[in-house]
Amino acid sequence: YEGEYNAAGEREGRGVMRYANGNVYDGEYKAGMREGRGVLRLANGENYDGEWKAGKREGRGVYRYADGNVYDGEFKADEMEGRG
Repeated sequence: YEGEYNAAGEREGRGVMRYANGNVYDGEYKAGMREGRGVLRLANGENYDGEWKAGKREGRGVYRYADGNVYDGEFKADEMEGRG
C-alpha cells in the first residue's frame, strides 16, 4: 500500500493498494476501508470506476467487463442496481 494513514494507523485519504492476485485499487480510504471515489482494476481485465462506501461499491459507477460490455449506473451494497 502506498498512501496516507490516520493516527490509528489505518489507510485514510488517497492511496494505491496492489494485491497479490494482481488487482489494483487507486482511490480514497476512510478508517482502512474504500470510501469515496476510486478505481478497482482487476487482474482479469475488468474494472470499476466509481463511488465506494464502507469498502463496497455504493452510488454511481461504471463497470467495464473484459469482453467490452459496460454497465454505467447505480450500485448498492456492492451489487448493480437498476438498469444502468
